[in-house]
Amino acid sequence: MPGPRHVALAAALVTATVLAAPGCKKAPQRVSSTTAPPRAGMPAGPALPAAHPLSQTPDAGAFIAKPAELLAGIDAYLPDVPSLADFAGFTLRMQAPAELADRLASQVVGDRPWAGVHVAGEDIVVLPVRPGTSVSDALKGLETVGDFGAVQLPAPAGDSTPADGKPPAPRLAWLDAQTHNLVFADSLQGLATSRQLPAAYGERPLWFTLADTRARAVMPEFPYARIAGAGQGLHALDVQVIEDPGKPLPSSPDIADGALTGMLKVPELAAGVSTRWPGHKKAVADAIKQMNAGVDRAGFAAKLMLDPLVDQAARALRRWNGRVLIGTGPARHLRLGLGADDPAAGYRDLVGCLRTLVDNLSLARMFADVPGASFKKVGDNPTVHLLTVDGVSRHVPAVGKPLLDDKGRLRVALAADPRAGGLLVVIGPDPMPVVQRWAKAAAEGESAKDSADDLLSAVLAVAPERLKPLLETASSQSSLVTGALGLEADRAPTLMVLQRKPDRYSAAVRGPEPETDRRKRN
Repeated sequence: MPGPRHVALAAALVTATVLAAPGCKKAPQRVSSTTAPPRAGMPAGPALPAAHPLSQTPDAGAFIAKPAELLAGIDAYLPDVPSLADFAGFTLRMQAPAELADRLASQVVGDRPWAGVHVAGEDIVVLPVRPGTSVSDALKGLETVGDFGAVQLPAPAGDSTPADGKPPAPRLAWLDAQTHNLVFADSLQGLATSRQLPAAYGERPLWFTLADTRARAVMPEFPYARIAGAGQGLHALDVQVIEDPGKPLPSSPDIADGALTGMLKVPELAAGVSTRWPGHKKAVADAIKQMNAGVDRAGFAAKLMLDPLVDQAARALRRWNGRVLIGTGPARHLRLGLGADDPAAGYRDLVGCLRTLVDNLSLARMFADVPGASFKKVGDNPTVHLLTVDGVSRHVPAVGKPLLDDKGRLRVALAADPRAGGLLVVIGPDPMPVVQRWAKAAAEGESAKDSADDLLSAVLAVAPERLKPLLETASSQSSLVTGALGLEADRAPTLMVLQRKPDRYSAAVRGPEPETDRRKRN
């Protein structure tokens, strides 16, 4: 099932498939030239064959208006992202011999569109190049095909469709002097079609599509009918993953519709994710069974004290409807959202349970060494309760120590809101004002009812200069969690929402345009 990080990877997969693949590996077709009208604003130039008719849903296609900016935006957050030159070199090696590809790679630029489409059984690939004679000099000496400057290339260095069992076939290349594009195709008609790609597929700066018939030439186990996406960039992108008839979409038994998306659309949240856990009823039943078994094994006096507590805990647990959220921010504060069909009743039951727990702990301190605790109401509008547990530092693992205050205390603030759809819990050194602001913002935002169809939602509001070092240096899951607990929201948030429709997954990403290093945009 697609996840948040896979949006960028899906775009890269489709782009690599379309821009690198030599298609059906057949010998180039030498099509007779016919006159085609030049594009408006361009000199007439040589006569070109008629273009292939273009479909809005080809077997494969991609259009990237500013590929250098796209790669720089990914590189800002993720480690080990190939450079523009590396990506150009890889693409060219699927079109031409290695020596020629390496010579051409430095001439490919990233501030103008890269495009490709699979049409009429061939792949058309368009790469913008620098003005000058370097590209034409590199193509000198190759056999001329047609009468507008196309040349026959030797067989390419790479084979991007090994699954078909055929060797890669030679391609045609053409340096279009009018557009400063280097074009690859199997036929002269395919080369001529390159000029139509911006009009057909460039309505939005980022567009890609990949159907199963084309994808399985690269990945025989491709599980979908089609992956398609379009948007202003990775920061504003809509992706569709369409079911292959007879092959149900991959899914996870651990997530279901019902993410608490409105709880994520709040200030100060550095990162968070939400879904609904279908296994919550069994887990709650198992937890209650274990608590009752523990009480049954206790002595008579302990049973008198524990029976009311277990009853209250059971009532509180049964209020949970499986909707869950986990997030971080401000630094050293962990957020939990727990969905409830009746948030007020759920809050009331949890408050009663914690109050009884603290009373029992106070009584137990008379007979055993147990931590001291307090539980009290600390705020109104919204109502907030605060649980404080003393002397727990030695019992908390290193990964959780950032959540303790400077006195080594565990502090947990609780609130609830009916519009938000559940209980809001903050654990950290100063949780009360955080949960107050969270509850107020959630109460004014998207209703939990409006996100009932959201399978998964996630938010990120951390600048790349803070997040990337964490991803690069985290040596274990615990170090990653510790680092995440130190994050602050320092930019406008990016929200990703994934929904499952009857025949597809639908993902929407919305956020600010990334501020990337201008040196990486060229």
